[in-house]
Amino acid sequence: MIHTLCRLSELVEGQGKLVELAGEAIAVFKVGGDVFAVDNACPHRDGPLAFGDVKGCMVYCPLHAWPFDLRSGQCPDIPSARVRTFPVRIDGDEVKVEL
Repeated sequence: MIHTLCRLSELVEGQGKLVELAGEAIAVFKVGGDVFAVDNACPHRDGPLAFGDVKGCMVYCPLHAWPFDLRSGQCPDIPSARVRTFPVRIDGDEVKVEL
C-alpha cells in the first residue's frame, strides 16, 4: 500500500527525519537529491537512525556508529546486519512510500 510519508520540502539535505506511519518508525533521508527511507531502529541496540550522521549514502547509528547503506540497508562492516528499506516515490512535493 502507498502512503504519503512527508513533504519533500520538509527534508534537509544530508539529515534524517523520523516519521511514524502505520505503526512503523521510518527514517527518511535526502542525499544528493535522492530520497531514501529505512527502518529507524539499528539492529544492534535499536539506535534511532534518523538522528545518525550521514556521509554520502551511509547513515551511522548515533549509539555505536554502525554504518548502513541507505540504498540497500546493508551494514558493510557486519554482513549479517541490515535494516529494511522502503521503496520511495516523489509525487510533486509529496514523498510516498510503499509499506
